[in-house]
Amino acid sequence: MSVFSRHNLLIAVMALLGITMVSCNNDNCSGNSNAIPLAAFYEGQSNVSVPNLTVYGIGAPNDSCIISETSATQVYLPLRLEVTSCQYVLDYNVEGIENDTISLKYDAVPYFESHECGAMYNFNITSFAYTKNVIDSIAIPNSKITNADMVSIKIYMQ
Repeated sequence: MSVFSRHNLLIAVMALLGITMVSCNNDNCSGNSNAIPLAAFYEGQSNVSVPNLTVYGIGAPNDSCIISETSATQVYLPLRLEVTSCQYVLDYNVEGIENDTISLKYDAVPYFESHECGAMYNFNITSFAYTKNVIDSIAIPNSKITNADMVSIKIYMQ
């Protein structure tokens, strides 16, 4: 076998190994790779829908509208990495009913998930505040916000 043939054979074997390695790579990173708190609305222990609700961020860049004039039982409240607090307005779009504001303070914590998923950020909620126009109270059962698809913020309505 000539040197040229051995070289071609080596390239072919390496290419075949490369294809095999890529095809064997399961994308073990399924689901949401972003840590975004999910807020749900409650009356007592029951999840409720808030009609005609608009939610937007205060001071957020570009379009800060999260949902607009829709019935919602829950809403994601994205946190920003470049700041340590965010505020959100709940506009009920009903004349005579004042908007509510929710303020969250947090720390962003870098987290390496895996080779397939890479790095991401989790958040630790350090404090929160809210107005009480239609909101009765807020509970944060677990202050660590991860990419798990679960309710992180419980908003109890009056």
